[in-house]
Amino acid sequence: MVIRVLFLLLLAALPVRADSLRLVVPDMRPVVGEMIPVTIRGEYTGPITLEKMTFPDSPAYDWMQTARDRWADERVDGKLYRVFERRIAVFPRQPGTLTIGPVTHRLTKAEGTTRPVVEVAAQPVTRAVAAYPGSGRSLASGRVTVRDEFSTDPSRLGPSESFTRRITLTAEGSMAHFLPPRPLIREPWLISFAAPEIRETRLTPQGPVAVAVWEWSLRPHTGEVGSLTPIQFPWFNTQVREMRGAVTLPVEIGIAGFGDNIGGTANSLRRMVLQAAACALAGLVLGLGAALAGRTPAPRRLIGRLRRLLPNTKARALRDAAKAGDLMALRAAAEAFVMAEARLGRRTDPAPLRALDEALFRAGPAGEFDRRDFLRRMMRRQRGTTDPDRALADHRGW
Repeated sequence: MVIRVLFLLLLAALPVRADSLRLVVPDMRPVVGEMIPVTIRGEYTGPITLEKMTFPDSPAYDWMQTARDRWADERVDGKLYRVFERRIAVFPRQPGTLTIGPVTHRLTKAEGTTRPVVEVAAQPVTRAVAAYPGSGRSLASGRVTVRDEFSTDPSRLGPSESFTRRITLTAEGSMAHFLPPRPLIREPWLISFAAPEIRETRLTPQGPVAVAVWEWSLRPHTGEVGSLTPIQFPWFNTQVREMRGAVTLPVEIGIAGFGDNIGGTANSLRRMVLQAAACALAGLVLGLGAALAGRTPAPRRLIGRLRRLLPNTKARALRDAAKAGDLMALRAAAEAFVMAEARLGRRTDPAPLRALDEALFRAGPAGEFDRRDFLRRMMRRQRGTTDPDRALADHRGW
């Protein structure tokens, strides 16, 4: 009995834990524009009737609340508390030391017939912010995707026919104003009308997502075949901590049948002759091999072998891009070449494409990249076969 009384006296003598509020910020060194997740956590005693909290604005950062406030009863060190959590995303605007807070939570409590007002403060937290490693707007994200859509095939338009091009750019963990401005699509042979831009930040269960949608109505007015160059969207990948880029493919625009009737007849005829000769030679070689082996290959295997002997129709565009020296155009031509190789069932080495990506999205002069060696490695045939989906996945892993 005496021991119990002493224990109760000891508990009464211990200081009562007061209400507390703190900022929970991960240990990180973000770059300008990178999202810093902040959780404001309060642990309170007693019934609360009213509450008010205002997160402080600052010229050093942008911020937004990413989820509804959470209230729950939880035990902390064996004692029951009323727990409050608010989730905030902070985006630094400039390099240097970033200070978040202080934050004050104003509470109205119920104590019998009185309603005392209590203010609980969270101490500020600082983080070192690095400069954005790229140029332009500070787009830092864990994942960026670009979708390029067309209302019809732009390479086979009818006379005076228009088509719609829509580019949708999304960046997870970012805000809409960090996305780049609308790309310019201007060619002397093309009539272009731009629709109003859609730019917004959408809240998802995983956090904010920045979305920009650009749409154009396009129509060639000269009848000649033209091409729109690839569009590059540089961004900082917060997972690998390196600059990356989202790139659209080149767009061929022309009137159906125009090239065949005017300047494209000779080139088309030569291409058809070369492909027919390749098919004939492939059939002769395979037939001779099968006759010597005393058996006939299965039709599916025979078709696959024939297809792998066909020339890549994107090889010339790849050579032209390598000769021109524009690395962005070379990147798009290389991806088109890889896709064509995959459709023919042939493998390509992913290493030169990764080297090109590093030259594109890391700081350094473009002249340092060896385009001749890149072209030689891309044209080199790899042993074995592969399916198109797997081949494209190998090259799009960046």
